[in-house]
Amino acid sequence: MKNINILGIKLQDRYVKESLNMAERFLNEGAVHTILYITISVLLEAGKNEACKEWVESADLTLWGDMEILKAAEITARGRYREVTEKEFLKSFLRRIARTHKSVLVLSDSEEHAEVLKQELVELQEGITVVGTLAIPDSEEKKEEVINKINMIAPVVTVARMPFSQQQRWLEQTKPYLNTGIWIGLPEHLTCIRKREMPTEKLGRRILKMLFKRQVYKYKK
Repeated sequence: MKNINILGIKLQDRYVKESLNMAERFLNEGAVHTILYITISVLLEAGKNEACKEWVESADLTLWGDMEILKAAEITARGRYREVTEKEFLKSFLRRIARTHKSVLVLSDSEEHAEVLKQELVELQEGITVVGTLAIPDSEEKKEEVINKINMIAPVVTVARMPFSQQQRWLEQTKPYLNTGIWIGLPEHLTCIRKREMPTEKLGRRILKMLFKRQVYKYKK
């Protein structure tokens, strides 16, 4: 483990083996543990939003969705770049989950998005036991209903992909009441499998990377 500081956000960088060992321990501890995939867009938001910063720092385990995070942290080990590029943690963790037939629930901000995420996970690891998909409405009225549905299913692992601000609000309000072992949180634009990017998506990512590099440079000055 290596302690790092990016834009004032205190995080830890870990090789996949150590992260997997932590996840295995989480499965046996009873309480809900949060594993968050962090991207440069999340870090840019956390750098200017104290509530987001505190939430990211409080996660039980953080993983990187962009190689630029390693560069900003001045981590040069080629093995780490491969692990991040290939999403080695998610692949290995899902492989273990499939092998032991542990249940997985898939959540997103709409039923359609939840189904897309489910298909990505199944493509990434055949044989995982997906016990359902649910949409998390951004409203107070249906919050208790969704909590009850999750608790009736009682998944060992919950994988969620939605805007991080929505995910943050949801977990802060409901985490004490959720019956699940591990919550894996993905930002809305992080895909689990490689997909061909549209030209506009490539341009957007290029601009985001430039902005991130500029902010990191300013912070280090």
